[in-house]
This record gives sequence, structure tokens and C-alpha cells, in this order.
Amino acid sequence: MTPHLTVCEFYSGIGGYHLALSSIPNLSFTVTAAFEISSNANLFYRHNFPDTNLLETNLCGLTAQKLDNIMRKGAVTLPSNSNTSPNNATSHSNSASATSHESATLFVMSPPCQPFTRQGCKKDNTDPRSESVLHLFDIFPDLQTTPDYFFIENVQGFESSVTRDIVMKFFKTHGYHVLEFLLNSNSLGIPNSRLRYYLLARKRPFSEEFTNQGILSTIPGYISSESPTPSLSTFLEKDPSGFDLSDTFLAKWGWVLDIVTPDSRRSCCFTKGYSVKAEGSGSVIQQTPDVGSSGQTDTTDSEETDIISCEQTESHASSDNISPSEQSPNRDQCLVTQGKPLPNNSRSLSNSRLEGEEFLTHMRSLKLRYFTPREIARIHGIPEWVGFPPGLSNKQLYKLLGNGLNVTVVKVLIERVLLS
Repeated sequence: MTPHLTVCEFYSGIGGYHLALSSIPNLSFTVTAAFEISSNANLFYRHNFPDTNLLETNLCGLTAQKLDNIMRKGAVTLPSNSNTSPNNATSHSNSASATSHESATLFVMSPPCQPFTRQGCKKDNTDPRSESVLHLFDIFPDLQTTPDYFFIENVQGFESSVTRDIVMKFFKTHGYHVLEFLLNSNSLGIPNSRLRYYLLARKRPFSEEFTNQGILSTIPGYISSESPTPSLSTFLEKDPSGFDLSDTFLAKWGWVLDIVTPDSRRSCCFTKGYSVKAEGSGSVIQQTPDVGSSGQTDTTDSEETDIISCEQTESHASSDNISPSEQSPNRDQCLVTQGKPLPNNSRSLSNSRLEGEEFLTHMRSLKLRYFTPREIARIHGIPEWVGFPPGLSNKQLYKLLGNGLNVTVVKVLIERVLLS
């Protein structure tokens, strides 16, 4: 039986780790503390986990002694044999049979990703935004007891960073066994491309099927229950209003959009710039069933090509720090329209030249809209009981969700690998 977990969330965001743990059957855990510096993220977290000790603080001021005190004060009596609603209490027992008389400690974190991206100039450990995670791994050796488990998530690029090497030195020095993954959410039967780096560490060895394989791109032995991958219609709300793309936006940026339909089984990564940036921030939905002879709708026959295109778009054009006019798609893989390149991952047009008003008329005919925050939350594995705090705009929700985790992926990794 898995021991009762005492959990500490660093860079807790909207509570993705908390949600992932809550969704694992027969797991008993207590979140003793969550650390996050974003006020909006904390507003979201408190709305759904009001009893968690959520600390809006700079982690660079944390000491080993303070962390020991926080963990000790946050420890609670192990849950009795009763279910607890995950949005009403910090301590959870996900099943009546989940109670364990043993305990273990789990630290989870998603450090700032900008130091490891092209848009962040890949400053790595010299970037001020890396200071907090480097500080944490500087104080962890001074804890009274180092954690039994670690789970770290970041962007592709972290795996080749100096920061990662510093983290790995801590794990090697303290006898941890480590697994690394570069997983795309679409490999787990999720109709969305979200390539992320995951590091799992624990004090006992992993099973042989995971070891000596370098950085893994799949989870050995795991078969998704979602086979085949479900269509996006599974995640959509019925006739949402207020999410249509404006004529001004379509005329200026329509040629760079990634367009999907409710029947599509893929979509591009949703970033914090969704609805603000035109290129590389996520797909939009075509609401008309057929676009006629001048174009084509998304098909599942080109699924693999579309997934690759999404990954390229996310890697090369997902900047949240530059304007669409500064982003350059790969012109060797473009079709031509309106005198400009049309990326081949856009499903709005085929081999045609549409200009000016004709182009806008065609784009209007598609009845394009953004995914709603609730739809993106569903794609990211966030359950329906999770509420959106009053006062947060759609733009703010998109930013929080774009910065967040895919809860389903994290849940599978913790359940099937870290705790197995």
C-alpha cells in the first residue's frame, strides 16, 4: 500500500499537482504548504483549496529551518477511513481503503521555464528567474530529512541545462534514483500537443522497465484508456457566446491560425498568450461543417503531420514576449495566400490565392472562435468541480491555464511510475 504522502508544492500555480493527486484512486495525502508568487494564481488556488496553507512569498527567502517548521506544523493526524471532498479540506483520502499507517514526503515543483526557452535567450542558471530553484536545491541538503519523492516539470530545453545538472548533482549526492521524460500529452490519448520535461526521483529503485533508457518519450507498459484519441467535441461547451474572432483579427492574422473542428483529434499547445497572440498560442475552432471548394476542414488522416506541425509551432513561434508580426513561420512548408505564407498546419485554405475582401469573406464563413477557458481546462484534465474565481477575466484565465500543467499526464506519471 502506498504510504500517506505529506506534500509540499513549490510554484503551485492554480493547483495542478494538488488536482493530480486528488484524482489518484486509493491515495491518502496531505498538502502541508503551497508556495506561489502570482496573486491571480493564488486567487484560483484558494478558490478551490481554501484550507491549504498557501504562501505568497519569494522562495529565495526560504531557509531549511523555516521549511522544516512549515512541514512539521502542517503535518496532521493520518486520515480516518472516510472520504473527504478534495475542495473542502487539505488532507485527502481518495478511497475508504486508502488509509496507511506509514508516511512519506513528496516535493513537487514547476520552476519558471523562461530561462530554458529561445524567447528567454536560454540564460539558464544565469537568468534571475532561475535563482529560486537553485536556492531550493541549495537548502534541501540542510533539511532534517530529505523528501522520499520529487516531481519536477518544465519545458523542453531544461534537460540540457546547467540548472538540471545542478539538480541532478543533489539527487546523486543523496542517493536518489532518477527518471527523466520528454512527454507529449498527445501520446497519452489527449487531443492536444503539449511537450514537456518531467523528472521523477525517489530513494528506492525504479522497476527495470524504466531504467537505463535515457530520457524517455513514452511510459513503458502504459496504454491509454482513451484509444483511439477522442475528438475535441468531447471537451466542448454547447454554443458558448463571446468567443468569436473579430474581423480585424481575421483580416490581419487569419493566415497564421491553426484551425480545428469539433471532429478533430488534435490541437496545438495552449499558451499563456492565447487570444492575444495570433501564432503559436493554440488552435481555434471552425464551427461550420464544410468550407466548400476553396478550403478544407481538419481531418484525422493527417493526424501525425498535424501533431508534428503543432510541436514545431510551439517550439519556434509560441513566444509570449513578441508580437505576431515578429514571428516567422517556416516558409519552406507554407502555402501561399494573400501574398503571404500560409502555414501547412492551418486547415482554413488549400492551394488557392485569396486576397483582401475575398480572404476575409472566406475566413468569416468558417465561423471561427476561441476555445473557452472551461474547454481548455477539460483538455488539461482539470475536473468539472474546479471553479473559476469571480473577478478573473478570460484573458487572465487563459494565462493561468497556459502556464499550468496537464493534470492527466502528471497523474499518470505519479500513479504509474513515481509511486509504483
